[in-house]
This record gives sequence, C-alpha cells and structure tokens, in this order.
Amino acid sequence: MRTVDLIGVGFGPSNVAVAVAGKELRPDLSMEFFDQKAEFAWHPDLMFPEAEMQVSFLKDLVSMRNPRSAFSFLEYLRDKGRLHEFINLRTFYPSRTEFNDYYRWVADSFSHRVGWGRRVIGVRRCDSLHLEVRTADGDGHEEVVRTRNLVLADGGKPHIPGKSILGDRLFHASESKRRLEQRFPDRLAPYRFNIVGAGQTTADLFVFLSTQYPEASITVSLRSFAMRPEDDTHFVNELFAPEMPDWFFSTSAHAREQVLRDYASAAHSGASYDLIPRIYRALYEAKVVGGDQYRFNRLVEYVGGESLVDRAEARFRSIETGEERTEHYDAVILATGYRYPMPSPLLADLVSCA
Repeated sequence: MRTVDLIGVGFGPSNVAVAVAGKELRPDLSMEFFDQKAEFAWHPDLMFPEAEMQVSFLKDLVSMRNPRSAFSFLEYLRDKGRLHEFINLRTFYPSRTEFNDYYRWVADSFSHRVGWGRRVIGVRRCDSLHLEVRTADGDGHEEVVRTRNLVLADGGKPHIPGKSILGDRLFHASESKRRLEQRFPDRLAPYRFNIVGAGQTTADLFVFLSTQYPEASITVSLRSFAMRPEDDTHFVNELFAPEMPDWFFSTSAHAREQVLRDYASAAHSGASYDLIPRIYRALYEAKVVGGDQYRFNRLVEYVGGESLVDRAEARFRSIETGEERTEHYDAVILATGYRYPMPSPLLADLVSCA
C-alpha cells in the first residue's frame, strides 16, 4: 500500500486549486486525486451559450493567492492567443464556456495525479497520522491508498424537493442541456416549459429557453414574490476576503447563523443584475403583443411531480391559501440548487484500524 501526503476527493475547481497550490508552495508534496467522472467537467449541462460568470476573472484558481502564477486566467488567455481580444471585450466576466475551458486547461497539467473514473467509497483512520482511503472503479475493482491529509471537494448533491419521479420530462437543472437536446430537439416547436426556482440557474435557463425556443411558452414557479438579485455589492463582497474564514469560524454560533441568514444572496442564490432586467423586458414585450408566452407563478411551492410518457405532471401549493393544484407541461426543470450535507457521509465510518 502506498502512502501520499495528500488525497483529494473530487477534481473540480476547488481541488484543482489545491493541486496548483501544492505544486507552487510545496513542489515535493505527493498528491493524488480521485474523481468518479471519466474526465474533467464543470456543470457541463449548464453550459448555455450566453451564460456568464458571476465573479470576476481575477477570482480564478490562483490570482488572489499568487498573481504571478503560471496557472492564472490571464496566462491561459496568453497561451490560447486571445489575451488582446479578451481585453478588448472590456469585461470582468467571461462566459462560463470559456472559464470551463480555463479550468480544464489547468486540470490537464495534473492529469497524471488524478484517478479518473474512481469513486471514493470509504475512509478510515489508521493511526494518529494516517487515513486509509478506499476507492473503486466502474467495474468494482478496489484500491486502498494511505494519506496524511484528506481534502473533500466532491461537490453538492442535486436537491429534489417533494415526492418526484424523475425522467426525460421532469429533471434537475444540472441535467438541462443533455435532456433538452435529446428530448426537445425541435427549436421551433411550441413546447411548454416550467422552471422551478428563482436563482441564477433559473435566470440562465429562462434566457436560454426564450432565445433557443422562440415559440415555446415558459412559466417560472417561485416560492418568493420576485426574483432577487445576487448581492455582490462592495461591503458584502468583503465576506470573501482571505481573512474572513478565520474570523467566521472564530466568532459565535449566533453570529455565524445571522451572517448566513442575512447574506445568503451573496453566495449565488440570487440572479445577476444583468439578467433580471432582460427577463422582465421579455415578459413586458410578450404583453405588448397580447400574448402570455411567459408567465411567473409567484408564492407557490413545488411539492412533487412525475415524468410521464407524454408530459410532466407537477403539483404546487399556494403559499397564500394553502390550496394545491396539479399542472401539466412538456417539461418541468427543477432549478432547486444543491445540498451539502455536513458532516460529510463519507466520513461517517471513520474508525480506528484494528
């Protein structure tokens, strides 16, 4: 059994940044990463043509820590021969497609350290200094590696509210691009879509569907009264300063709860300021021509649904009256976010070695 200094669970942007930091700060550090995907992919089914990043390109994998890094977004642009053109865009916000390519460009430098297609299925303590990490490939072949440090960055789990039977017509937004391409290929068909949610993914989906399916009708069902913008104003953004994690975990539980409650919209639970007026304009223009192509269902809670052969069935409860109703669409997309269980279930079976 081999022993390494660090094992990372998952190889998305977080652990790619860990790999870069390890290489730059401790060149002698032995690192291995395991990811159940076959190759690097960052939300591939949310890569809509017009979707942009919500944070500045300066908040890439490295620049806040090491502006001189060879793995910065600017270095990526120089390597791809697009630095001058990007500067000419006069924006801090690249497209998600381009930033995903940047992530992949960095990840490729560490491919020799990644066990793609391997899922971590268990972790146990061996002694005061080591953990044993058990992995398995798609055929069930297992391997155990010992490590001194473990970094969990395996991402969130799609949140499916209510009693839902998923399928081609009722699915989580994380499957959007693939499901839409496979099941709804006719871009000029009068499909009826319902997006459940009120955050950035809902906004991106609305823009994508309204531009790529111009004859479709789109309903947005949200528990709140209105879509709220992401709060990335100057003072709120100080929550993401390098010194803030130390402060956050040193303060009282009451203070932490208040910060999380008051500033939830700072962590991408709101929609970008650029998209909200664009969506409102689309609703307004539809009214101008006397149509009801776009509609917002306010103050309703999705309580369940089912993907049927010829339609999606969704049940909603009115927050105002408590009345429930069933609606039918060609597709219902659950832009209901992710959950990050703490403590991680992966660590639930930590026990001392016999």
